[in-house]
Amino acid sequence: MDCLETLRNQIDEIDKNLVELFEKRMELSLQIAAYKMRNNLPILNEKRETEVIEKNLSKLKNKDFEVELIEFFKTIMHLSKQVQIRAFNEHGITIKGVY
Repeated sequence: MDCLETLRNQIDEIDKNLVELFEKRMELSLQIAAYKMRNNLPILNEKRETEVIEKNLSKLKNKDFEVELIEFFKTIMHLSKQVQIRAFNEHGITIKGVY
């Protein structure tokens, strides 16, 4: 049982770091939204999303997790777009067809 508790403690530490990094990423998404609003750019950039996934797949050491890493980044980018949509809406800019 001690082994399980040790593993869970390690997961808890990783989760703490993930929350901090998630918050930083969402804050940067807001800055990106502000840039896009100032420069009349769309929220969706499919080319960039593909690049993000490919770049991070190349960093993955255990290729058994490729499918999960792709899903992870698709989810993160989806949430980033939601944050950007909310920022656009707060400035009276209606966005349609982002997904």
